[in-house]
Amino acid sequence: MGSKMRVSIIGAGNCGCAFAVDLINRGFGVLLYGHPHHRRNIDAIRRDGHLTARMKIEGQFEPTVTTEMATAVEFSRVLVVTVPSYGHDDIVSELKDFDLSRHIIVAINGNFFALACSRELNALTILETNASPYASWIQKGEVLVAGIKASLPIAAFPNTLDEKQWSQIANIFPQPLQLHNNVFEIGMQSNNGVIHPVAAILNTGRIESTKGEFFFYRDGISSSVGKVIEAVDIERLAIADALGFRLQTFLQEMVGFYGGSFDTFSDFAFHTRVHNTTRATPVHMQDRYVVEDIPYILVPWYELGAKVGVDARTIKAFVDIASAMNGNNYFESGRNLRRLGMAHMSRRELSQFVENATCHSPSSSPSGHVTPSMESTSFALASVGDVGT
Repeated sequence: MGSKMRVSIIGAGNCGCAFAVDLINRGFGVLLYGHPHHRRNIDAIRRDGHLTARMKIEGQFEPTVTTEMATAVEFSRVLVVTVPSYGHDDIVSELKDFDLSRHIIVAINGNFFALACSRELNALTILETNASPYASWIQKGEVLVAGIKASLPIAAFPNTLDEKQWSQIANIFPQPLQLHNNVFEIGMQSNNGVIHPVAAILNTGRIESTKGEFFFYRDGISSSVGKVIEAVDIERLAIADALGFRLQTFLQEMVGFYGGSFDTFSDFAFHTRVHNTTRATPVHMQDRYVVEDIPYILVPWYELGAKVGVDARTIKAFVDIASAMNGNNYFESGRNLRRLGMAHMSRRELSQFVENATCHSPSSSPSGHVTPSMESTSFALASVGDVGT
């Protein structure tokens, strides 16, 4: 690989494949890991000799591919975990036997990954984003990169990175990073949890009768569905406020990611070109929009809210409906406070724990934009060398 910076991507799904082609396109050395039980895309790349990308990124790309975690850990000291949250336990069970004290783990769509998994992993630090850098899908063996977000929130737990290391991490991403000081803030900022479960459950009959043959955003998010989505967002913001965070509405964030000017989310959903490029609709109710976003986002949101006195009854209703629909008590099986190690805490103890999770960022950066505050700041940094490879 010469002097190329190298990155190991853990997970060969939509996000992992999009990240791989983007990094290769920008000159990085990339290894793409697929779990031995979920190796379809890895096998396809081996068979074809390349990974084809279309739309925002065009071409044929040749990542190093493997189903051996030891190979991924050896390839790079930057491990980008892109598997859905319900695959985190499998990944952690493989990673926990390695010495990761010089490795940085980046969890894409972290959904409280750092809080749930840091006790089992001895990584230098764990970073979490609240979303994927891309709007992407895999169709007929090709990765379709329909959109690249304009910016991306991220936080570290704990923040042991110096200025140079933060610069190196910033280079991996195709957009400026918004550095937040607390992983709770990132966990409360997932727009997937606001949008996907409501729209999927309120379109259950249509999904099951058509096998997803409609446009999820344009057709599935009507004015009434949009109002329920906005009601979930109001509860999310109330929980975040009680925890000490002042967050954007999810509509403000989506407009920040993709541009435009909209008064309601249903208006955004109807007009967004990025999300209406493909149907992007579940074909059944065991789709990740339900089995990831409800147990790994809505469950911790609701339980955090209950601890701090917020009555999030709309969020609870969707968890209950999904639990009945899929025969799985998501409050028990999801990423609840017990799994996050916080079930025993009083409200005061929880507030103190949240405050202590604040990760003070470097006192300065090359652009002078990273400051240790509760507010996020964006930074785009010049290219630097490899992270420890």
